[in-house]
Amino acid sequence: MCRIPPLVFIHTNGTAEVVPQVGGNLAYYLLHGQNISAFPPGFRMIAGNSTLRTFHWPIPDIPQSLLSGNLTSQLALQQRALGFNCLNYNGTPEGSLTRHFLPSKQFMDTNCADGLRLELLFPSCWNGIDVDSPDHKSHVAYASIVMDDGTCPEGFEARIPTLFYETIFNTIQFRNTSGKFVLANGDPTGKHSFHGIFSTSRLTTLKVSVTTATSSQDGMSTSFKPLSTIAQIWMARSPIARCLM
Repeated sequence: MCRIPPLVFIHTNGTAEVVPQVGGNLAYYLLHGQNISAFPPGFRMIAGNSTLRTFHWPIPDIPQSLLSGNLTSQLALQQRALGFNCLNYNGTPEGSLTRHFLPSKQFMDTNCADGLRLELLFPSCWNGIDVDSPDHKSHVAYASIVMDDGTCPEGFEARIPTLFYETIFNTIQFRNTSGKFVLANGDPTGKHSFHGIFSTSRLTTLKVSVTTATSSQDGMSTSFKPLSTIAQIWMARSPIARCLM
């Protein structure tokens, strides 16, 4: 299961109020790439960066087919793996992972009639050896295309399931209230430091889930459906996946 600490609204008098979630947290296990292996026991990794305070790359995103140079670096890919999706079900939907920092309250009040969806994509390339590293990142990497198969960098050719977490917050509840939204992890800017932790503890069920999904050809790369009924049961019963800030 995935647990996200609250998005917080700071009133002008300094008091803080938790922003209600809509529908809880969702975890998707996507099958990008070939020869995908289940996570080994004790596997752990982090996506995002709790110390990040700015977005260093072009806005809006350059099409992935045109990326080159430092725009294909792991630092750039890590920031492109965060999403702050403005929801308005009566308008044209935004794509997943197209905005990489928290928008202003004025923007949300005007445009996000159905709330804000926070999105987090984890690396899907692994060195095939280490289940963890001192920074919880150095043993994994992002593929060259964040939201698709892509190519794993040299030394990280082993493919693991692509984890995609999302949580919707009812930001519109504060439309007529003065203040600001911040991420609840000690970042005073509240905009760029969204991150999550994934760790494994129940390997057997996950192996069954990956095997079942691979044989059923569920079409996850475009539909973002959970792997299978077995995977959904596994996510509901196991504390194996935790998304923290």
